[in-house]
Amino acid sequence: MKPKMKPIVCALSLSLLLPATQARAAASAAQSSTEPPTVLRVRAEPAPQQQGMLDLARALAQAPETEANWLETNSDRSLTLYQPAIQAEPTGAIILLPDEHSHPDWPEDLHPLRLGLARHGWDTLAIALPRSQPDPLPPRTRPAAGTSAPDSAAASGAQPSGEASAALSTPVDATPQDTEIAPMELYAERVIRLCEAAIRHLQSRQRDYVIFLGTGTGATWAARCAREFQQSHLLGLALLNARQPGATAAPQLTQLLTELKLPVVDIYQASEGATEQARLRNNSARRAVLQSYHQRPLPAQLPADNGALLLREVRGRIQRYLMPMPIIRQDPDTPAEQPPGR
Repeated sequence: MKPKMKPIVCALSLSLLLPATQARAAASAAQSSTEPPTVLRVRAEPAPQQQGMLDLARALAQAPETEANWLETNSDRSLTLYQPAIQAEPTGAIILLPDEHSHPDWPEDLHPLRLGLARHGWDTLAIALPRSQPDPLPPRTRPAAGTSAPDSAAASGAQPSGEASAALSTPVDATPQDTEIAPMELYAERVIRLCEAAIRHLQSRQRDYVIFLGTGTGATWAARCAREFQQSHLLGLALLNARQPGATAAPQLTQLLTELKLPVVDIYQASEGATEQARLRNNSARRAVLQSYHQRPLPAQLPADNGALLLREVRGRIQRYLMPMPIIRQDPDTPAEQPPGR
């Protein structure tokens, strides 16, 4: 008798629990229908470069005589490190542009240069360049599915629409928006605006002669800005371990050299790849008959001297080839002095 009671008890329990469970499910569904939909938080894109510049500005806040400021344009807010010259009347100012994989106080080159050149009569202003835009993704030439669109339409017997037919007949390399500005051109305009703001900042401190000094890929952008402002400002250009930017649409440094009408020094560490690129730059300068282009190789491995050799070489080339012409103010009633030996 007892074994037969267990199924009856279980059946009674289930019959009592099912209505309660169904009631709770209905109440939960009604509550969820009255609640507002959950808003997903927009995922913010990380900005490691901007965070790195903030950390660098904080680290240099207590550095002696270094002014960490933010240079602002319509599209960018860029960190600058200004180091005043230790001299009553500075020779001029040097704008330093870093490589795309470094920052304005990079220990291997920009740190010893911006401090060392300031000790020898130059104001220095190191600028963080904006983050470069990657090359756009190539257009898709095949459908995402394993079967192509024409095959699918043929299999189903459907005729493609007018828009689909036009898309199929359009060549892959066609560019329907030819009037749009390319991303690299926009990036070049951003760099030019930053350099223009830097020149204005230095002119506000009565620094009229400016040298653009670029390292790595920054050398290409230094040459691009020098070409932009060579007609309106008194400029010089120094290239250090010059490299071509990785973007395919970036300005070509060898072409920029042929368009410059100002003195240029080109200093590089002699490795296999760097020597070949330096040879191409030298050939371009010779074809353009640039009388004021001077190239100087350095050892592939520099000594561990905190940048002393690098500073000495860069300063020596600047002193020899990029010094501004002296402005002699003379009383018109006083005859000019004859140079010795004449």
